[in-house]
Amino acid sequence: MRIMNSSGSTIGYIRGDYITNSSGSTIGRFSSGSVMSSSGSTIGRVRDGYVTNFSGSTIGRYNSSSIMSSSGSTRFRLGSDYVATSSGSTLFRLDESVSSNLEAIVAWMVFFSEQW
Repeated sequence: MRIMNSSGSTIGYIRGDYITNSSGSTIGRFSSGSVMSSSGSTIGRVRDGYVTNFSGSTIGRYNSSSIMSSSGSTRFRLGSDYVATSSGSTLFRLDESVSSNLEAIVAWMVFFSEQW
């Protein structure tokens, strides 16, 4: 799955278990619900509607239409093939559907969002 910014430039990929930058270098992994650094250290988990940090504390929630804080306030909105801010401005576009890649997309947001 290719991830693009709002102007259409490629900024990264999710290929199987691997999260890469635009040049294809591995910057992390997402496997069996675990979000890992490139060295394999677990930095969080994305599973069953919850996002947790490395120590297991809940830092967010998600469903098919939004990614939320642990308190339930919307941080990001999810469209058919894009991720937007809570106010609706597009952050990322995808070349595949959100619904078929939901947890991998949330894992990407864990990696790249300063809001977690």
